[in-house]
Amino acid sequence: MKTKHSLLATSGFALSVLASTLFIPGASAQTAAGLIGAWGKTCKMRVVSQFDVPMSDAFVSVGATLQQSIDQGETTLADIKKQGLVFNWEIRGKKVNGYCSVNGKGKITEFKQAI
Repeated sequence: MKTKHSLLATSGFALSVLASTLFIPGASAQTAAGLIGAWGKTCKMRVVSQFDVPMSDAFVSVGATLQQSIDQGETTLADIKKQGLVFNWEIRGKKVNGYCSVNGKGKITEFKQAI
């Protein structure tokens, strides 16, 4: 039979693990990956609302060259905050795609559909 102390310790550990996973997005918003995720979601929401499609059909990504530059440290968090990001977007199952530019504050400044 477990003691009251060991049950409390186990519960406390479980709560700390849960709490750490709940607060990761806020902390990661100050990283390049965090901004890519947050601002990419902004673009994705625009695709979803513009074309009235489910979230699962909208796909948004940073271009391969920019992602490589970020991964290699050539483009820094400061650069991203100054210049913003450009995302490619597409709707799965349809021949609809384009790009979405976001400024250094996460606001969409340009949203274009390819012709």
